[in-house]
Amino acid sequence: MSEVELRAADILLDVGVAIPVRPLRYLGSKKKPRRVVMRVPCYGSKLRIDRKYLKMGVSYEQLKENTFEQNMEFMAVHGKAVSEMVALTLVRGYLSGMLFCKPVAWWLRWRVHPGFLQEAWFQMLKLLNPKDFMTIISSAQATNLMKPRLSQPEKGS
Repeated sequence: MSEVELRAADILLDVGVAIPVRPLRYLGSKKKPRRVVMRVPCYGSKLRIDRKYLKMGVSYEQLKENTFEQNMEFMAVHGKAVSEMVALTLVRGYLSGMLFCKPVAWWLRWRVHPGFLQEAWFQMLKLLNPKDFMTIISSAQATNLMKPRLSQPEKGS
């Protein structure tokens, strides 16, 4: 299977991407690391993410070509917006997105490693890009099951 087909299957199954979270340590106890799962957002959350992404004024192609220093500079300037976009994939509801997006983004900034947060954001951008699915949709439309095949007569069966 190609990478596009694997991503399409993940989106359809809503498997999500696991983000490791540093555990809280209190009284010297050791806890094992936890994970939160970033799933494909609903349409309302996607609109909120799109608004934040467009306010940043960068393109995905520019981000892919960045060096390490450029990535660090980008996260220093736009880290809050990135964590809010990732938080919108964790808190996907209408009311919960409005109420809990900023507290969850704050929690992510303090409990998730910056590299993991940035990589989760890149994965989210890849999953939200509809370009790869245009060919899949057009090929699915071409194979309409209700359309008579060439071997069938014009009347159908």
